[in-house]
Amino acid sequence: MRILSKFAAAVLLSVVSLSATATAQAQDIFDGGRLTGGSSQVSNLSSVPENLALPEVENSIDLERYKGTWYQVAAIPQPFSLQCSHDVTADYGVIDSDTISVTNKCGTFFGPSVIEGSAKVVSNASLKVNFPGVPFQSEDNQANYRVTYIEDDYSLAIVGSPSRSSGFILSRTPQLSSDQWSHVRTITEDRGWWPCAFITVPATGGLNTATPLCTL
Repeated sequence: MRILSKFAAAVLLSVVSLSATATAQAQDIFDGGRLTGGSSQVSNLSSVPENLALPEVENSIDLERYKGTWYQVAAIPQPFSLQCSHDVTADYGVIDSDTISVTNKCGTFFGPSVIEGSAKVVSNASLKVNFPGVPFQSEDNQANYRVTYIEDDYSLAIVGSPSRSSGFILSRTPQLSSDQWSHVRTITEDRGWWPCAFITVPATGGLNTATPLCTL
């Protein structure tokens, strides 16, 4: 109950901060993002020209190395995932050469929550994620999940929608060092996000509070 309260308070603080700065940042290609939901359930509801879109990593993602469990250690809160108060993970499995299975899990006040879907590679580091039965998903083949940064050893990844309306910090472990958090903040800023929009996710073995990335 205490974790949920801290998480909700941090999300509310982020929403208020975004609203207060929306006018000043009107020319920024980042729109503050509260449009989609779920760990790695990224929808491209507000498109931008490709030359202004979130860049993808240069090399194609190796799905065999990308598969497995990722901990969502921070993210831009999304309406459909606000029930997720802690222990948010994404599990990927290889289906074929350009398709992976997606299983998102999280802890909620009422118990664990699970949603399953799949993602198809659209370009070298951009995928179209789909969750059967979930409303308001685009039926086109445009990417809604873009890997904009990944460590050489596939231990840390930063992904988001091309429009930057969503963003997720994924790690193979629930705990990041202070140097790693500083590194993540630098990358999100470099990619055109406002780091204060990212909220850390309480996790067993990781941080126990929900805090804006910019305060770490």
